[in-house]
Amino acid sequence: MKRTTIGAGMLITVVLLACKQEAKKEEIAPPPPTVTAAAAPTPEATPTPAPAESAPPSGGSESKTGIPTSGTSKPPTVAEWGAVGEITVRHSTPLNCETKLVREWLRVSCRTSDNSANQIQTVKLTRGNDSGGIPPFMKKGVASIVTRVRPGIDADWTFEWTQWGKRVLTVKWPHGAPAPTYEFDQTAPK
Repeated sequence: MKRTTIGAGMLITVVLLACKQEAKKEEIAPPPPTVTAAAAPTPEATPTPAPAESAPPSGGSESKTGIPTSGTSKPPTVAEWGAVGEITVRHSTPLNCETKLVREWLRVSCRTSDNSANQIQTVKLTRGNDSGGIPPFMKKGVASIVTRVRPGIDADWTFEWTQWGKRVLTVKWPHGAPAPTYEFDQTAPK
């Protein structure tokens, strides 16, 4: 008798679980598609372009070098910085500074290795305005600036190393000039 009671209890449990599983399937099942009478034809939808990671400046023109001269854009993403090559900035290579330009955004990042006696220490805006850039970034082994390059910009950022001392980066674009100039005042000592 005991075996029959246990067997019946197990059978009831299995049946109840099966019913629960069937109910869950019915709840999950998507509703059947609705059929409507002949609908009026819809006009062709124009494809929407995929959004860019950072939109280009709105309402602006470009200089001969392709830098937007007006309008604004968001700062570039890490992927956008990674997708472009370096630009020429006088004395930047011997100082181990990476220089990139995306739209109107200039990034200058100077790096030193952990085992180097000469460490990059600081960077700060020392003259002029940064045209709406991002505050300088500093951590062990790197000092970086990101600024908007606009006609009329005339600014200096001072980078400082433990052994080389200070080097001044000037970013200048006089009104009416065809393009900006970027340069460090000195190279690395030999």
